[in-house]
Amino acid sequence: MKIVVGLVLSVVAGCSLSFEADDWPMVKEGIRQRFPQVRQISTAQLASWLAHPDTLQPLLFDVRATQEYAISHLRGARQMSPVQDEALLNEPLQDDPLAGGIALDRPIVLYCSVGYRSARMAEMLQERGYTNVVNLEGSLFTWANESRPLVDAQGRSTTLVHPYDEACSGLLDPPFRSSE
Repeated sequence: MKIVVGLVLSVVAGCSLSFEADDWPMVKEGIRQRFPQVRQISTAQLASWLAHPDTLQPLLFDVRATQEYAISHLRGARQMSPVQDEALLNEPLQDDPLAGGIALDRPIVLYCSVGYRSARMAEMLQERGYTNVVNLEGSLFTWANESRPLVDAQGRSTTLVHPYDEACSGLLDPPFRSSE
């Protein structure tokens, strides 16, 4: 099992094997095992949470590159580039450039393409003292595969998602893959 998890994490982290839709359980388990201290939230749980504006809403952070975020993201999500990882260790996380940092107990949901980059960022935020951070299990690919709402850089509704790379694109149903 450890060999399988190692292979999964190598591919998710950018190696040359490729995944298909049937590999989702293995990918999710690999991420859970690599980041055991990071809590996961399902797409159904997040959708339910977002549908109840009377509750304290989470801050949503999209942990993908700018070009991925521009194609589609969850409405209200802020882009947090994965290359900012080291900067996050030295700077307070900013909710608003005009405000101070985010309260350490504020609900934060992170996502990326499949959940690896966002789980890594969640781990880093927990190390910084943030206590209410969760990773969206299956992340944006699962959200899109379930036909949940997305917006593009102009705030228009879209169904397309950046496929990240050749290896991971098989986890995103073909109708939702952007050509970029």
